[in-house]
Amino acid sequence: MLSFDSLPQARVVRKGGQLYAPPPAPRVEEPSAFREGMHNTLSVLIGLWPLTAIVLLCVGFFIMSATHSTPHLGSP
Repeated sequence: MLSFDSLPQARVVRKGGQLYAPPPAPRVEEPSAFREGMHNTLSVLIGLWPLTAIVLLCVGFFIMSATHSTPHLGSP
């Protein structure tokens, strides 16, 4: 059965007729689930800010039109 896991292999580099082992590859940290979730949440919030601003503007206009179009019963 074939496995696609990365297996350490002995690599040898020939340099100037001599055999050298290459330096080890740098280790890459896997992002945690919390960090990935925060990244996704922030990207959605940043990506949807124009839509949020337009919705808040429309709600503000609606509230302004509702408060300025009603008759004030207490004023003469």
